[in-house]
Amino acid sequence: MGPQLLPRGLKKAIELLEAEPAYPWRVGELAALSGIAPRTLEKHFHHFLGQAPLAFLHDLRFDRARQELLRSAQHPSVTEIATRHGFTHLGRFATHYRRRYGESPSATLRRSQRANAASTSQLPILGPRLERPTIAVLPFDVISPNANAATAFADEIAVALWRLHWLHVVATPNARYRLHGRVREDAHGGARVTVRLLDVMTRHYLWAAVWETDMRDPISFEERVAQGVVRAIQPALRDAEVDRAAHLERGDLTAWELTMRALPCVTAVDAAAEGMALELLDEAMERAPHDPLPIATAAWCRGLRAGHHFTARPEAEKAAARALAARAAKLNTGDALAETMLAAGYTLAHDLTSAAVHADRALALDGGSAWAWGRSAWVKAYRGRASEALEEFQIARALAPADPLSFLWSVGIASTKFQNGRYDESIGWFQRAKAENPASTWTNRFLAATYVLAGHADEGRLALTTFMRDYPGLTISDVRSSLPWNASYLDRTSEGLEQAGMPP
Repeated sequence: MGPQLLPRGLKKAIELLEAEPAYPWRVGELAALSGIAPRTLEKHFHHFLGQAPLAFLHDLRFDRARQELLRSAQHPSVTEIATRHGFTHLGRFATHYRRRYGESPSATLRRSQRANAASTSQLPILGPRLERPTIAVLPFDVISPNANAATAFADEIAVALWRLHWLHVVATPNARYRLHGRVREDAHGGARVTVRLLDVMTRHYLWAAVWETDMRDPISFEERVAQGVVRAIQPALRDAEVDRAAHLERGDLTAWELTMRALPCVTAVDAAAEGMALELLDEAMERAPHDPLPIATAAWCRGLRAGHHFTARPEAEKAAARALAARAAKLNTGDALAETMLAAGYTLAHDLTSAAVHADRALALDGGSAWAWGRSAWVKAYRGRASEALEEFQIARALAPADPLSFLWSVGIASTKFQNGRYDESIGWFQRAKAENPASTWTNRFLAATYVLAGHADEGRLALTTFMRDYPGLTISDVRSSLPWNASYLDRTSEGLEQAGMPP
């Protein structure tokens, strides 16, 4: 059965809850704002989501609090985070949190901050010799008796952007992108902050957002806006750079622009596209042999070719991925994007220890990056830590639901369900991944095994037939050596593929 479309009223209610989870919602108020009767709203929540509206809100608050505790690069208290997400009884929050996640909220926060400090304490600064996009953060316009508000917001955002190290934060005349903001305070102590991202060359606004608060804790609000801006504008900036590179003459491209042109080919995870990506990345490495980003991206690309049967020489490709990743690791100077690529390259080269180090560093530098969360999740999935991986894949999807890599996180969620023996749920996520990226036919090798183990032998044989049509001559041994899965995952996959009819 295909996915059911949510009724308009239910969709509106979910949007309201997700926009303001800390608000003390009541079903009657939520129903009125959603344009439907309270009983109808209750019925829709139970039918489509399997729970009451306030139970959904309760789960949402815990998910948001958990994500902030896991990503925290600042030094908030558990009380601040819990209160910010609508929990007024801290004792109950701590009790239910431990029951859900197997640890106290303070333990989660300490672990997050300890990992952040350890990973960033010795990271050097990105040198200006490497070409990167330039961005200027202009002082915010302010309509308020507090003139310092404009400077505070701009400074917080500039520091947060600088910390990523894949952008150059520069003075206004030299910037390719500009960030404008406005702070408006009312007579009752409330504040509304509007932020917009401008492409200077095209004069197009690429992104805009609004934050509101009562300003009881202005410092916390400034940090929250800065983190929100940095998390949100990165995909917009990356997409703008990819689009800009695509419209330039090939001979005029710099190493950065060649890498940006290659990026959509890499993320497509398709045999032909990976070949085109390597062509561009090889040229980028020739033009900038000391830039770690194209080298790390090439490591990821070669690892994808080996892991998804896009080459007749998978072991040679894995070796090339390892060598490129090692070379990029020596050159990298704290570039969050390069750290993410390194995690991907090392993972597909079957070096999960090195991959974990770079995934942790990527998250320490940029805890709002969906790509970094996805890479960290894959390391845990391959190692058999399915519950932790599932949580991180879900964070990646929540941070960037429309990202081109979203299908890959769906595959990851499918794998965690498989590892937990929930085969029917795994099938659903594999099917979702194929709908998100129809070119990902390589997923059929694992879907076929999952169908068989779920008791759907006919569907399993059909999925395997589809896979073998695209990848003729492959064996179970080839599948076992393709990706760095743990022994339990490989044994169950092999069992399913053997029953589906794949040769050993």
